Amino acid sequence: MSVPAPAKRLLDFIGSKEAPRGYDTVFGNRMARMPKPLTTMTVDEVIAQGKWRTDTFGSSAAGRYQFMRNTLSSLKQTERLTGREVMTPALQDRLGYALLLRRGYAKFMAGQLSVAGFGLALAQEWASFPVLAATKGAHRQVQRGQTYYLGDGINKVLATAGEVEAVLNEIRVMPAVTVADAPVVAAPAPPLPQVQDLVIPDESRLSKWLRWLGKKPSAAAAPASRPGLKPSGSPQLWDVQKVLRDRAYYTKGFLDGLDGPLTQEAVAQARKDNGLGDGGIDGAFMAALPAMPHRPVAAERAKVSLGKAAQHAPELFGPAKWLGTFGAGLLGLGGADGAGLLDNVQGTFVRINDTAEKVQTGFGYVTSIVAFLVEHKTLVFIGLGLFLIVKAAGYVLDAWIKVRTAFF
Repeated sequence: MSVPAPAKRLLDFIGSKEAPRGYDTVFGNRMARMPKPLTTMTVDEVIAQGKWRTDTFGSSAAGRYQFMRNTLSSLKQTERLTGREVMTPALQDRLGYALLLRRGYAKFMAGQLSVAGFGLALAQEWASFPVLAATKGAHRQVQRGQTYYLGDGINKVLATAGEVEAVLNEIRVMPAVTVADAPVVAAPAPPLPQVQDLVIPDESRLSKWLRWLGKKPSAAAAPASRPGLKPSGSPQLWDVQKVLRDRAYYTKGFLDGLDGPLTQEAVAQARKDNGLGDGGIDGAFMAALPAMPHRPVAAERAKVSLGKAAQHAPELFGPAKWLGTFGAGLLGLGGADGAGLLDNVQGTFVRINDTAEKVQTGFGYVTSIVAFLVEHKTLVFIGLGLFLIVKAAGYVLDAWIKVRTAFF
């Protein structure tokens, strides 16, 4: 997330009041008692340490913008952090800007929120800031220049109402030039899930037959290699493709380990959905990849009708079409046999079987089986026809679900 220049100016002002000693600041300026500097800790470490800071220092507030433990936990969710990101100045600025947006920064810059209104929102977020007009505070009625949390015995105002108004009037007329992002550093990410760890159907011929028979391939049947990996492909990129396919981003391409247009499109969409901005497979992307949720599904996609789903991805419904057609044909043959239209066929096979039995060859045993099936052909046709129609219905349902969940 890029921080516009006006927001950076306001954040600098907030930091100068909340934590004039910088990004490693903790409540009470007791940094010497910290096990290690805040800017070397990960987001999860800072959150986990929050109770200890409250018990030791009197508050969990930490960093240049004095993030409370609950606030930081909330930001981790809304900013889609993995928790392994290090609390560097760049990350703290990004999270501070996210708090400004929560408090109405965009509306204020667009002229839709008054100076007093935005000032009140800032005072509610940062207790050292004063309200700019008399209002009902968190604990009692407060006057202009007082902290919104007057009466809690902890917080006090560190800026005057005039100073806040001056900065707000200043940034409102500043051009919204974006400040260049500093890289967000993440602690080493755990290895990407290996092939056997991902719940993705194996596309080997054996697995296809097992699925046809209604059985799940055993874990032992899963290949330990990377099927489809091209000689010039990257095994690491193959793993990325597989994770993206599991999250419904890489759905139409083959797992080949090549950086083709479909892979690039999947990476770009995953970055967009997970708040990573523009870019490719970089450190931030790899850190976020293992924890990425399934691709968000639009409301219209989630409610798409069967007919529209078939129009969207006709190739998914192809197997169901020919299975259903073949099954209907077998049902028709069963009906025709029941009407006596295939009696001559049965008589022919019986005569062939009698001849084969006299010859006593291997062919005779085969024709014996065929003759038995022909003798009971009504049930055979109807049974196979129903089986294929049920399989076709299963393919239709599976294809419909894939379209509705944006897997295709």
